[in-house]
Amino acid sequence: MSKKLGFGLMRLPHIEENGQSRIDIELVKKMVDAFMEAGFNYFDTAHGYLEGKSELALREAEMWSV
Repeated sequence: MSKKLGFGLMRLPHIEENGQSRIDIELVKKMVDAFMEAGFNYFDTAHGYLEGKSELALREAEMWSV
């Protein structure tokens, strides 16, 4: 049986740092690890999500998981 659930990257957790908001990549790494450990592997992202930053966050999180 295949699992049919996607991890949407349109909205990701942010943290405030020096008056600037940025993606909380450490939390995203944990989220991606938990998602993959549960047997899922479909990630929904697009260049327009978070002004292109969701794709970069996913790449960094996946590199962490390897």
